[in-house]
Amino acid sequence: MANVKNVKRWFLVHKWTSLICTLFLLMLCLTGLPLVFYEEIEDLQGKAQAAPPMPEGTPMASLDDIIKVGQQQPPSQD
Repeated sequence: MANVKNVKRWFLVHKWTSLICTLFLLMLCLTGLPLVFYEEIEDLQGKAQAAPPMPEGTPMASLDDIIKVGQQQPPSQD
């Protein structure tokens, strides 16, 4: 009989602590979404800044050349 009371007690503890944790996780998800999707949100609001247009006659960069330049530069410490 004591075992049944102990199980019920742990069930209640587990249920309420889980509900509290779920509320904190929900708050974290809802408040973190604007941080993750800020570019899409700015685009929908019309605040997104597009890349400046390239002058006429600008040749397209080769992907191989871009990779070579990136491999030659050391990573930044930013």
